[in-house]
Amino acid sequence: MLTPQEVSSHAFTKGFMGGYNMTMVDEFLDELTDDYTALYKENAALKAKMKVLVEKVEDYRATEDSMRATLLTAQKMADSIVREAEARRDNLLAQAEADARERIAQIQREVEAAEERLRQGQRELAQFISAVQKVCNQELKFLEELPQLPISAPAAPVQEIREPAAAASFQETPAPEPAEAEDTAPPVSAPGAVEIPPAAAPVPEEDPYPEGDPFAKEPAEPLEATRRIKFDKLDDLKFGPNYTSGT
Repeated sequence: MLTPQEVSSHAFTKGFMGGYNMTMVDEFLDELTDDYTALYKENAALKAKMKVLVEKVEDYRATEDSMRATLLTAQKMADSIVREAEARRDNLLAQAEADARERIAQIQREVEAAEERLRQGQRELAQFISAVQKVCNQELKFLEELPQLPISAPAAPVQEIREPAAAASFQETPAPEPAEAEDTAPPVSAPGAVEIPPAAAPVPEEDPYPEGDPFAKEPAEPLEATRRIKFDKLDDLKFGPNYTSGT
């Protein structure tokens, strides 16, 4: 591309005949030089601007590459964080579900054990009630049969009863005995004292609690070998010193 200086310094060869008008050529060259000079300067300015823009574009491209790498790294990091969070969430959910299942199973086992203890307690209570009912029935039967039991004179003197009222009655009304019949007469029991023969021993039953009664708080006291009746309210009996025939 010609520079404005080259255009202005360019010289034309003059011919002998039919040559160009020098004035017109010079005017044209001056005008062309001015226009070309303006275009050349404008082109130079545009090139300088373009160079600056190219440099900026390069900077932008470098920045873009850096930002793209940063974004890519951030995206990878975000994906990794999301994967780790999802894995941790899955692990926590699985652990929570396992703990919940284990807790539910444990509670079910405890409930079953409690129900079994309840059933065992109910069975033992039923056995205890049955045993108590049997004992009560035996005692009631004995009490019902008590008035029908025969009264027999004891072979040996009746053991002195430690009841104040019976002892006073015995001292107030002693039974006289003849001296000559002392050896042959059978022994006479004290007035007002009646000995009840011991009840027949009940048939031993199978112990419903071989390991001990779970409802017993204290050991029961042993029963007496014989049953004794209090004599402080026997004034209305139809025998003895208080009985008068025909009344």
